[in-house]
Amino acid sequence: MKKLIISTLFSVLCLSAWNVSAEDKPLDPAAGKRLYETYCFMCHDRGLSNAPRPAEKADWDKLLPLGEETLFKAVIDGPGHMYPKGISPVWSEWELRSMIRYMMDTVTDADSQKQANTASAADKERHLQLLHGRKLYEQTCFKCHDYGDLGAPKLGSLESWAGSKDKSMDALARSVIDGKNHMYAHGGSNSLSINEFKSMIEYMLSSLEQGWVSPQRECQ
Repeated sequence: MKKLIISTLFSVLCLSAWNVSAEDKPLDPAAGKRLYETYCFMCHDRGLSNAPRPAEKADWDKLLPLGEETLFKAVIDGPGHMYPKGISPVWSEWELRSMIRYMMDTVTDADSQKQANTASAADKERHLQLLHGRKLYEQTCFKCHDYGDLGAPKLGSLESWAGSKDKSMDALARSVIDGKNHMYAHGGSNSLSINEFKSMIEYMLSSLEQGWVSPQRECQ
């Protein structure tokens, strides 16, 4: 019990120090650039899997309004093909935020600065929810739903979703839990909760919205 208490206190102190250092130490875009060029360039320089590229303003049109805090939370979770925190040894909040600041600075001018952090709280929350849903989808569901195999509603295809898209979220989630047609119960993944299935379904439905862009982009 004593060891458990000491371990818990140590974890709390480390977390507190992590947060305080991030708040007290000014972000450094120059340091962020050095870290980016060590850990992040392989995907972001090429826009792999739609990763936003530095200096490419079009990649950031929808991201700048979300603000740094939302983008930081996205990196922590690891959106899409990106592992949590980019699976790099960079674990400091200050380091991660400095990298994000560097990348945002490459596309920020007087005009775009006015758009930064202007999204509503609801839009920011939905962005994070869809990213998390996409992450789970690409771990669990893509093999069938990317291609519409065995009658699975295809990602981005209004036609294949015609019989499902107007059903309630609860009904869609229940069909996944129970298993439908060739799909195993729980989508073959018993470790996921019903809320996680709902996040995946929400992401899949978002692919039917006008202006949706596939996360797959050819490497340059």
